[in-house]
Amino acid sequence: MINYDFVDGKDLSEAVSKLYDIASMLRSPEGCPWDRAENPGDIIKNLIDEAYEFMDAYKASDAEHEKEEIGDVILNAVMILRMEEEYGRFKPEDAVNAVARKIIRRHPHVFAGNPDGITTPEAVLLKWDEIKKTTEGRVDDKNDFFSKVPKNIPPLERASEVVKKVRKVGFDWPDENGVIEKVCEELDEVVEATNRPVRDQDEIEMEIGDLLFAVTSLAKKLKVDPSAALHVSTRKFEKRFNEMAKEAEKLNLEL
Repeated sequence: MINYDFVDGKDLSEAVSKLYDIASMLRSPEGCPWDRAENPGDIIKNLIDEAYEFMDAYKASDAEHEKEEIGDVILNAVMILRMEEEYGRFKPEDAVNAVARKIIRRHPHVFAGNPDGITTPEAVLLKWDEIKKTTEGRVDDKNDFFSKVPKNIPPLERASEVVKKVRKVGFDWPDENGVIEKVCEELDEVVEATNRPVRDQDEIEMEIGDLLFAVTSLAKKLKVDPSAALHVSTRKFEKRFNEMAKEAEKLNLEL
């Protein structure tokens, strides 16, 4: 049992500090058994879920819901920081200071007088990658061009990162028409595989995978995040299906 009278923080610094104190209390011996049993790996899943919930609120232009969901995102990040401090790996201020230094370092056009005369978003990205390689030494394994792509992200996100990485070195269609043709070609191959007299499930799986990868390439070419697009479409399907289910119930029809 912890006696704690919460008072709203007067500014961002005080509010975040209070939230960190609350996280510390939850993780203490007198705190919550469930929170004490959690680890960063558990919290990462919650962090991703909350980020998607924030996206839903943002898409709906629901400011009150946005405020709640971004608060949940911050809470999960704070819980991870608290855990890492407990484990003795680093302090929360170390992580915040490190990312602040990195952002300043990667924005010389803002914080260092713009020595390269950067004026476009495209030039910003090129400089960003240059700094990562030359200043920070973040280069790919010579035997694996994709060594810097996170291994544990979901397949759709990984495909998106792979496409983004090869596009940076010019491995790309000149326009979206070529990608659209590729998507149609891969869909034809799926149809062909399913129409064989004897179906080969491994072949069908491979062709479906090729189709999904081509669609991911098309999304990136059209400046669309494929994961976000799929999330929105799935929610749209859910809404429409629920409406259909309600109508079926009114008409006493089985789905």
